[in-house]
Amino acid sequence: MENTPQQERFTLLRGDALLQLKTLEPESVHAVITDPPYGLTSKLDVAELLSAWLNGETFIGEQSGYGGAEWDHSVPGPELWRETYRLLVPGAYLLAFAAARTVGLTTIALQLAGFDVRDLLHWVYAPGRPSRDQGKLAAEYDDLLLAEQVAGMRSTFRPGHEPIVVARKPFDDTDTTVLENYLDFGVGLLDHRSITETDDAIATNVWVVHDLECDVETCQCAAMDSGAWSHATHIYPSRELTDRSLNIPKPGKAERPVAEDGTKHLTVKPLALMQKLIEAVSGPGQLVLDPFLGSGTTAEAALLTGRRAVGCELNEEFFPLIEQRFERATSKQ
Repeated sequence: MENTPQQERFTLLRGDALLQLKTLEPESVHAVITDPPYGLTSKLDVAELLSAWLNGETFIGEQSGYGGAEWDHSVPGPELWRETYRLLVPGAYLLAFAAARTVGLTTIALQLAGFDVRDLLHWVYAPGRPSRDQGKLAAEYDDLLLAEQVAGMRSTFRPGHEPIVVARKPFDDTDTTVLENYLDFGVGLLDHRSITETDDAIATNVWVVHDLECDVETCQCAAMDSGAWSHATHIYPSRELTDRSLNIPKPGKAERPVAEDGTKHLTVKPLALMQKLIEAVSGPGQLVLDPFLGSGTTAEAALLTGRRAVGCELNEEFFPLIEQRFERATSKQ
């Protein structure tokens, strides 16, 4: 895949992102769109993390994170984002997924690297699995009085969204206008234009979805009643709605690549979601970077939308998944 005959449209950098990004030319990238580690550990020493960052050091957490993954020991620090800053042309956008409980750390890391944090996008989906009912837990300990008191109470809310930090590299000159920067580098503006009449662009920082019980004839979503429907960002527009729109909030099996040995990625993002993000912050032919490529969703989405892509991936087990996505994307060209 490296230096492919497909007009060198996709380059896979194998290894640690911080080291691999140093091999790329400065101001050669037009957008960074990535789903980095969230740092979902049971214990994260924030004071120690911030102290390391402010001293220019790399912080490595002591505990593994999501699903026991060692790579999720903490969120990426400013040293990683400084490399992406070096690679981006002035005014280019960086979109980084985050977890609700650690998005503040990701935002600080980006600001310490020099980025201008502009907004938060919110990808909303059907709520996930709830935390355990504490009443049932108390009942297991034969404390029936306590079980009655806390029945139906849980330790967390059900997850139903993921924030995406929207950051931008500052312009070369403080006197440069957005239009001047766009004329010079082709970036800096967010594209609100829909691709087709049935394909809505990203217009607001919250992506509106339909209720689980909605169908084409009986949709009663608050957004439609509010009069703001034409100004909202729709993952599942009413005119495209088929049956229950939130039955597939995350990629189905057909979209998720699986290696011959059964290896698959645990946190795959929907291809349609990544395509919309890419179309919002970059133009055809421009170069999109993902420092944490995972199964390669960003690269596949970039190729399908007429962009070029470069990505880094540390885990060798995911290389076959990336190859599958590359072959799938190029077969559709």
